[in-house]
Amino acid sequence: MPTIVLLNQKGGVGKTSICHHVAGALAVAGRKVMLVDADPQASLTQGFWGPAATRQLPLAATIAAVLAGDEPFPDQIIKPTGITGIDLVPGSRHAVEYNVPAPHRVDPAVQGALHDFLAEVGGRYDQVIIDCPPNLHLCSWAALIAADYLIVPLQPEDYGAQGIIDVQESIERVRGGPNPAVRTLGLLPTMVNLRLSIHRTYEAMLREIYGTLVFETVVPLSADFKEALGSRQPVALYKPRGAAAKAIKALVEEIDRRVADSARISRGAA
Repeated sequence: MPTIVLLNQKGGVGKTSICHHVAGALAVAGRKVMLVDADPQASLTQGFWGPAATRQLPLAATIAAVLAGDEPFPDQIIKPTGITGIDLVPGSRHAVEYNVPAPHRVDPAVQGALHDFLAEVGGRYDQVIIDCPPNLHLCSWAALIAADYLIVPLQPEDYGAQGIIDVQESIERVRGGPNPAVRTLGLLPTMVNLRLSIHRTYEAMLREIYGTLVFETVVPLSADFKEALGSRQPVALYKPRGAAAKAIKALVEEIDRRVADSARISRGAA
């Protein structure tokens, strides 16, 4: 049961969309997935249920209950999304008050609350995917402590890639303390428009600097993703034969390869 976190200290780079659509592709492939919406904006939750239903969720039925240290029963906060194979720990605006800066100074029990919760329930699933806010406060820190792997989505342009260094510093701090086993799975170019020379140039630069750390798969800019979200579906269900769905399928296959390679390297180093 690998747990993968999607994190970048930059909004609008496709973190939530990737979580939504990757979960859909995994579910179509017959896997059971748990999504965790650790972002107080709760965009991932809204993608399944809409903003009105999301706003009405009580604190006790969301990720905020974990961050508050309430030790909720799993069935209180793990809910079916309506998509076969995908369950969700909902996000909530109530999590804002717990998403404090300098999270490494918070009570260690609070820092590790999400890790402990997932350790209890993660065995029910083939994959756990955590969506994070665009900052490195407690919600993201707790996710990194709970994670096996990190994916950093970014747009191949200056603003979209600005958060890389901060995320790298944070994961090194986590590895030096509460979770030495977490690994960066890769940098994922998203919202790529190959007709734009800046995207081609910036992607080439990323590959030159970071080499194989950059995913071979890129996620294209496509209306299919937005239309699928508008219909409250992953793109693998909304338009399974489209280019966007094929890109997500290729991404899932590459994630699987990278996880297998990382596990093999870890076993060899043990």
